[in-house]
Amino acid sequence: MKKVAPKHTNFYKPKTAFLMLFALVCISCATKTSLVQNAEVPESDPKLIFLNYRVSQNSKGQKSIEFIDKKIVDGKLRNSDSKYIKYGFPGDLVCTQLSKNKTLISEQTISNPLLKTIEFTTDSFNFKKRNVSIKQAPLNLRIQLNTSTKFIRIKEVIDSLQNTKTLITSNIE
Repeated sequence: MKKVAPKHTNFYKPKTAFLMLFALVCISCATKTSLVQNAEVPESDPKLIFLNYRVSQNSKGQKSIEFIDKKIVDGKLRNSDSKYIKYGFPGDLVCTQLSKNKTLISEQTISNPLLKTIEFTTDSFNFKKRNVSIKQAPLNLRIQLNTSTKFIRIKEVIDSLQNTKTLITSNIE
């Protein structure tokens, strides 16, 4: 029996190679353009504001806030979600940045500063958690300051529909 050499098929024809290269270029260009469109433009001179308040609650359960001081410094927050929560429950606070005509710029929800969770061990060395309501607590906020912010307003969430009651509005100028 005579051996016959297999027919050599040319898989990499110039047309196929060109089409593959063209598809690769289109995909890589499309990814780059979408990244550029979604990129945030860095603020030229970012500022942080440190706000200190004293939150207290009277015997009827009504909250009041006393402004202590503020400090504005150059800088940018590394992690803005560390202290703030997504949705508020009754008793939580909402801190809003307002423009000079008091239109909303941004807002963060803060857990109720008068409700503390204490973890302790029992006599049988088991861990337990207990919520404790306190009458007075400091409220220290660190916020990325928008350049057009003129006022900071703190409101209390009063029901499950996210309705709020204004506790204090501070002028930051």
